[in-house]
Amino acid sequence: MSLKTDRNGMFIYGMTNTDELGGFLKHKFSEHQIQQAYEYLVEASEGEARDEKTSPLSVFWQHLKKVYNEGVPPLQCHRGCAHCCHTGVSCTQLEWDGIVKNAEENGVDLNAVLERSQRTINKVDEVLKAGKNLDQVDWHRLVINQPCPFLSEEGACEVYEDRPLDCRMVVAFRGVCESKKLEHAQRGVVLEEAVGATVIAKLQHDMTPKIKRRKFRGTQPIKLLQHWLILWKQKQKK
Repeated sequence: MSLKTDRNGMFIYGMTNTDELGGFLKHKFSEHQIQQAYEYLVEASEGEARDEKTSPLSVFWQHLKKVYNEGVPPLQCHRGCAHCCHTGVSCTQLEWDGIVKNAEENGVDLNAVLERSQRTINKVDEVLKAGKNLDQVDWHRLVINQPCPFLSEEGACEVYEDRPLDCRMVVAFRGVCESKKLEHAQRGVVLEEAVGATVIAKLQHDMTPKIKRRKFRGTQPIKLLQHWLILWKQKQKK
């Protein structure tokens, strides 16, 4: 396989097919590196969380932040640059719980978030009510080029410190984005990208009460933020 990289070792085609990115990462990093990183990050996140009395996911987010700040070229992303916030964002239950906690602690009104995102929420809700098979729906196409529910009018993320992996892995090192098509986004930069989703899935698995756990298979269900908001609203009504 010919690696499509620039001099910084980045996957220069930005946000393309996820299978292509997966293949790129497997060629850039060895299986041993990937497995070693996965085991270390799970153990370190859970261990430090116990010591610091915080959540394992928060520890993992801090590690990822440090990696990007120290191990790669300077980020071009900045407050108010929200081009990459106009697409579908998915996350696990663990990530969503962190977002809800962040919203509660920082006074973010989720009902207001629901109201301003009604257009994309309605699109997702219609598909859900139609009972369509999840594998038959291109969920991100439903909300493409529409602002993320948590994007404020000032172009800032209202739950930035607890934003999902989906958001953290879309970054720009070469120039400033000029459109909402994400062609300036770069991925395949750090080893954590090859294991991040699996690490989060394992953290969620380990935090699940043993009586409710199923055999860990490396993944956890993900939903669009709009879907999580629909479920949150339903829970409030009950």
